[in-house]
Amino acid sequence: CVVCKIDTSDGDGVTDVPQQPVVGAGEDGEDNQEPALSGYMGMLAVETDRRGSGIGTALATLAIRRMRDMGCSSVTLETEVTNDAAIRLYEDRLGFVREELLVRYYLNWGDAYRLRLWFE
Repeated sequence: CVVCKIDTSDGDGVTDVPQQPVVGAGEDGEDNQEPALSGYMGMLAVETDRRGSGIGTALATLAIRRMRDMGCSSVTLETEVTNDAAIRLYEDRLGFVREELLVRYYLNWGDAYRLRLWFE
């Protein structure tokens, strides 16, 4: 299971945060500005007995590719600081970087890392 969305926010789910516009010359020679799109991925989960088979990597890769193809400049997600397998997947395999430590982010008072993958 994976849930994704695309918005014009900084990826934290709050859509009223302004971002740097993407600037490009239009056909008329005028500079056109479009809001930068940011992808968000959450709730990636794989059944316990299916873990280690590549399903999580495949789901994440497909979601990331789709958001990139739709024009996102980055993808953001959060993961528990104690979830070593998820951190290895996102940082080591997929190239995400840690942006922020979110203290007591989850309902169980667990801490999280906010991770972001920037596209070129």
